[in-house]
Amino acid sequence: MTTIFGIRHHGPGSTKSLLRALQNLEPDCLLIEGVKDAEALLQHIANPGMKPPVALLTYNPKDFSQAIYSPFAEFSPEWQAIKYGLKKGISVQFMDLPHEVVLGIKKQEAENPFQLFGEAETNEPKSFTEDDKLQKDPLGYMAEIAGYSDSERWWEVTFEEQENPEDIFPSIIQIMRLLREELNRPDPPMEKRREAFMRETMRKAIKDGYQNIAVICGAWHSPVLEDLPKYKASDDKKILRGIKKVKTKSTWVPWSYSRLSTKSGYGAGVISPAWYKLLYHNREEVGVRWMTKVARLFREKDMDASSAHVIEAVRLADTLASIRQLPIAGIGEMYEAATSIFCEGHESQMELIQNKLVIGDVMGAVPPEIPVIPLQQDFDKSVKAARLSKERNSTDEIIKELDLRTESNLKASHLLHRLDLLGIKWGKAKKVSKFSKGQFKEIWKLVWQPDYALKIISVSMWGNTVYEASVNFVKKKTTEIENLPELTQLVETALKADLIDAIPKLVKRLRDLSAMTTDVEKLMMALRPLIYAIRYGSTRKLDVSSLERVINEIIPRICVLLPNACVGVNEDFTKELFEKILDANHSISLMDDEKYIESWNKSLDQITRLKNVNTLLKGGCLRMLFDKKIITVSDAANEMYLMLSVGNDTTSAANWLEGFLHGSGLLLIHNMDLWNILDKWLDEMNFLTFQNLIPLLRRTFSEFSAPEKEKMLELAKRGQIKMINKKEDFDLKRGEGVLDTVRLLLGI
Repeated sequence: MTTIFGIRHHGPGSTKSLLRALQNLEPDCLLIEGVKDAEALLQHIANPGMKPPVALLTYNPKDFSQAIYSPFAEFSPEWQAIKYGLKKGISVQFMDLPHEVVLGIKKQEAENPFQLFGEAETNEPKSFTEDDKLQKDPLGYMAEIAGYSDSERWWEVTFEEQENPEDIFPSIIQIMRLLREELNRPDPPMEKRREAFMRETMRKAIKDGYQNIAVICGAWHSPVLEDLPKYKASDDKKILRGIKKVKTKSTWVPWSYSRLSTKSGYGAGVISPAWYKLLYHNREEVGVRWMTKVARLFREKDMDASSAHVIEAVRLADTLASIRQLPIAGIGEMYEAATSIFCEGHESQMELIQNKLVIGDVMGAVPPEIPVIPLQQDFDKSVKAARLSKERNSTDEIIKELDLRTESNLKASHLLHRLDLLGIKWGKAKKVSKFSKGQFKEIWKLVWQPDYALKIISVSMWGNTVYEASVNFVKKKTTEIENLPELTQLVETALKADLIDAIPKLVKRLRDLSAMTTDVEKLMMALRPLIYAIRYGSTRKLDVSSLERVINEIIPRICVLLPNACVGVNEDFTKELFEKILDANHSISLMDDEKYIESWNKSLDQITRLKNVNTLLKGGCLRMLFDKKIITVSDAANEMYLMLSVGNDTTSAANWLEGFLHGSGLLLIHNMDLWNILDKWLDEMNFLTFQNLIPLLRRTFSEFSAPEKEKMLELAKRGQIKMINKKEDFDLKRGEGVLDTVRLLLGI
């Protein structure tokens, strides 16, 4: 005897009804819709360490883009049926078309686009004689007849949210049979092959002597499987004949509710996995439990949520269900009631907890004893050593601050940088200011995605450990890069990832490429990562001695090439060049090498004196020299007086100001000579010119801090400020009063 059970994938009501039916039927064989080539892994479901949601990953080891995930939740009918069969010790088999056959079909169709494999689909438009709604969405048509807006809600109310007896399954088959007969349209070729393979699997089970076979499949397939005698075995064999298989491999991987939801794009997904879990375990108390969860989540957000809110929200949801003639309140009614009672109608507040509330933040687990590739084993060990297991098992976005002075945090940094190199973007490093004074901390935003499991498998071609794979990948990429800044970024990441074995080849390539590079901008862009590596290498415990020779070659070339590179620069590229000069100035200062700093300062001074150099660059370079006390206030005032003199182009003067005042306006506040020159220049300017310059001036002054702006406003109100004799103004006795405190602070 063969009994067909048509179910909704991941439907909790289907699961309950199915388990009751199996208990009464006591089958000796279970045939379940699932890719046949993953069947050998079914035995692992009995392992206590297997915590759903999990997924069977079946893939082509030669092309990782050809992969299929088969997810299971605790409330999935297939999952519970497999557990039932394994517990009873009966035969449990998958019966869907193997993925190796699907890939074989696609390969043959790609190689022979004009050859027909089975019945081909036509691209001609179909002329429907029946209702168009019925043709395009049969279940949606049924839902519309029953008074529902969509098929999902109709199916949930009718089959998933009710405690249906096991005799519901013949009714489901009858509904699907009527729909298929009413449609009377040819199925797609792949669908025909799938159903032919299912029937062939059923015939084999019968031939093997099983007396009481239970077939568990998607509801749509149930009629063509129940009508097994109507289909000739020879016809099914013909459909499947002549297909060359593509070898596949399978493994179990952890999954998550977010990937199980329809929101993720999963075709067989459900709207609310968290709601389905509650329905499966506590149907009678589902409303109270769901609303209690709402209250708990709101309290975590420091929002008002009491037991009274829970009671009133449950009552409102039940009332809505009664008005809509539903057996129980569904996720829609619950959500509306919670929005009204907890949020006073403001749906934006519900959005704060929607992912945890509707989708759920559950992540599954696969026990370590299940065979996996060596790279996966090493990855798991690395995660544990770096103390990132909690982040690995969470579906939330987690901000992780790493202190690189601690061993476990340093290992975490190495791991995240290595994975980033391999294209596994588990962590994204948050940007910090380029003028940051220290490099012993990193801040990462971590979001684990279940399909990273496939990426780990795909990068195993580079090695059996994360370190080995990263080194081999970097070595390969080193030979491909022709751009110096891109290469130095790779060097920086490789150093942060502690890829010691990749550094020699990187440095050799770096020296060769820098020697051939005459573009000073590219040399400056390459400088920062190298200097930072040397400057902060001790924090990361890096050996950076091999980089010093490269830097010794790059800095002198920058100092020689930069002044001429600033001559005649297009207005559009001046700002970009200025930012690179600022970056190089900061980087060279970090070297703390008098020889390099002196050469660099001479280059800056030369830029301020050259003709045909944009005044933004001149002003900026003068400011850098001023900050280093290489030029005096008097020299700066003279240069400013000349630039802002009557007769000079006002736009050029404004650009000079932008460069000179870049970063801080304190020098104007503390040097009245400079302030008076600027004040006089603006005071003598005609209104039309001033109006045209406002955008440029606003761009300059907008960078100043609020206290700086307030002080400048006070000075502007006072007009020209008379200089005070600083010697007469200084009170020697008051100054001596703080000397003891200063000595104490300095330890002298």
